[in-house]
Amino acid sequence: MSVLFVTYKRFEMLKKTVDSFRRNTAYPRLELVIADDGSGPEIQEQIRTLPVDVFALAAKNRGLGANNNNGIRHCNGKYILMIQDDWECHGPADYLINAVSVFEANPQLGFINFAGAPHPPDLSQPLKGSAEVCYVTPRAYEGSVKEDFLYCDQPHLQSRASLDAIGPYIEDRDMEKCETNYNFRWKEQTQFLTGVFPGYYMKVFSNEGAAQQTSFRTTRFRYKVARWLLPVKPFLVKHANPVFRLGKAVVQGSVNALERLRIVR
Repeated sequence: MSVLFVTYKRFEMLKKTVDSFRRNTAYPRLELVIADDGSGPEIQEQIRTLPVDVFALAAKNRGLGANNNNGIRHCNGKYILMIQDDWECHGPADYLINAVSVFEANPQLGFINFAGAPHPPDLSQPLKGSAEVCYVTPRAYEGSVKEDFLYCDQPHLQSRASLDAIGPYIEDRDMEKCETNYNFRWKEQTQFLTGVFPGYYMKVFSNEGAAQQTSFRTTRFRYKVARWLLPVKPFLVKHANPVFRLGKAVVQGSVNALERLRIVR
């Protein structure tokens, strides 16, 4: 059983994530792995002080997909719990023991979400193996304006078999492209089921990055630009829609170019 911590330039948050996991998780013979996306020598020196087994520290920043792949290559477990560096663990201590027990009892299960969109469990499809009830989630949450997916990069446990079947993440510097591509690949596959523990959902882990406004989804340049333009969007859509569409294309193209040139992240 491997635990993969995925990080980039947030040592203090990573330390809290690792410490809270170790403090609130009971499981025998865990392999702890940290994958860092080229945060630089100073931060990587700090990372090496953390109490884990394997350091997968990249020399250059290559994006989330490459960092995920590098971390997974360093994991030896039959199951991998993936945790990004801004999630704190609260337990209960046996959540991982129960989750692995469900995987062992249900070979068709490939993925368990501990966070993400509230996908509805199918109460007619309980998964055996644990006193804490776990259900199949056959379809994604449909209550928002955007499309949600069963796969989620937030804390989740995935089998090595399903990782091998789906294949590696695409290695694009755009985080959204990497995640969206994997979302669709998981949606299209039919070999493995997705599951959830209602009693653990959004309770075992909490996102401290969002709470402290340090999540990449709040600090990235593209999201700052979107927030700056948000107040004028309704007016332009209503009264000057062609101008809005043209301006949106220009802004998105400019942001994409700046990200490719690594001027912004």
